[in-house]
Amino acid sequence: MEQMTLFELPYKYIIDTSSLLSQKEGEPHNRKTYVTMWANIEQYIKDSIIIICSEIAEEVQDSEINDWLSSLACAVIEIDEEIQQNVIRIVTSNPSLIEFRQNKSSGDAFLIATAMKYNLTVITEEGKLSPKKIPYVCHNLGVDCININELCEKENWTF
Repeated sequence: MEQMTLFELPYKYIIDTSSLLSQKEGEPHNRKTYVTMWANIEQYIKDSIIIICSEIAEEVQDSEINDWLSSLACAVIEIDEEIQQNVIRIVTSNPSLIEFRQNKSSGDAFLIATAMKYNLTVITEEGKLSPKKIPYVCHNLGVDCININELCEKENWTF
């Protein structure tokens, strides 16, 4: 992937696995009920306003979601030196974000690190109060973090 300057990038949001999976049947934002909302999200993905990082792309183990992202040509940001340095800063100041005993993915740290590099707002469905969760860490680092409902409000989407 070619490096671009920040001023050339349409990126505004970076989305977490939890938000991507929330469209599944039985989940809080299932596609059958939230058709228009997901159409809006799809357009933002097509326009590279919503992106993912390579670690989140690997973390998503759902073939239906992976096929969907691929069909939308979702922009996937690869990890570079600056992002790696941000990850070190994140896990050093927030060690509970990664739980080695539970074999928890390190995708969260890379998601936040990528948001830091590109000044993106993180979209996640994780709870805001636990120091082990993305919103808590984002808040501590001054990174904007919202859930899908807040995305709808921020973008003035009404249904």
